Amino acid sequence: MNAGLSAVRLHGVSSYWRTALRARPAASFVFALLSALANAQTTPSDALDRLHLAINKSDRAAAASVLAADLQIFESGFVERSREEYLSHHFESDARFAGAVTRRVMAHREQTAGTMALVMEETETTGSYQGQPVRLIGTETVVFRLEGGNWQIVHIHWSSRKPKP
Repeated sequence: MNAGLSAVRLHGVSSYWRTALRARPAASFVFALLSALANAQTTPSDALDRLHLAINKSDRAAAASVLAADLQIFESGFVERSREEYLSHHFESDARFAGAVTRRVMAHREQTAGTMALVMEETETTGSYQGQPVRLIGTETVVFRLEGGNWQIVHIHWSSRKPKP
């Protein structure tokens, strides 16, 4: 019997799996991996949705929960080199803007390879901000890393332009 498993209480696990876990150390690894994945955010796209919701609500803590400490953001030729730099410099203005306009996703693509993922979106943003009409076509490229069962955003590239006439 595996001494590490004998001290663990396996609530909610069928007797078949309890027997398999005690008999096969490799099975315990698989079980732990499946448990971690079950507790993870479902997809990188879900993490990105959480970021956009946090920005819309001006919820700094919720935004921080999906942004990696070593985050880099590229936008309009500028670089923010960490989660803390973004949250302390640019987050509030993003929140004010996002709260005043409507963002519509026109195209969305997600690719995942192991512990890394990429989400690319094309958007249309409309509304009014500071008394001026807004209509922008945007692109967003977001790179994720799976850390501790959660998808963390490590890089964002935002770009926007006025629509073609």
